[in-house]
Amino acid sequence: MLYNLLDRPVLTLTEATMVLGLSASTIKRRIETGQLKSVKRGSNLEKILIYTESIKSYLSVEEKQK
Repeated sequence: MLYNLLDRPVLTLTEATMVLGLSASTIKRRIETGQLKSVKRGSNLEKILIYTESIKSYLSVEEKQK
């Protein structure tokens, strides 16, 4: 059975690196600039969770720029 990561509401930073093909540091920069939206964290020790809709939007924008 195949499992589509983009069917989930949020992805971890590691999962996002696999989907986007970007490094973790690049994804963190995209979050800081507002290109990707993440769940607010209580502390830096909590996992970074990125909204899947944000990833889909980012991918569609990147595709249009090609």
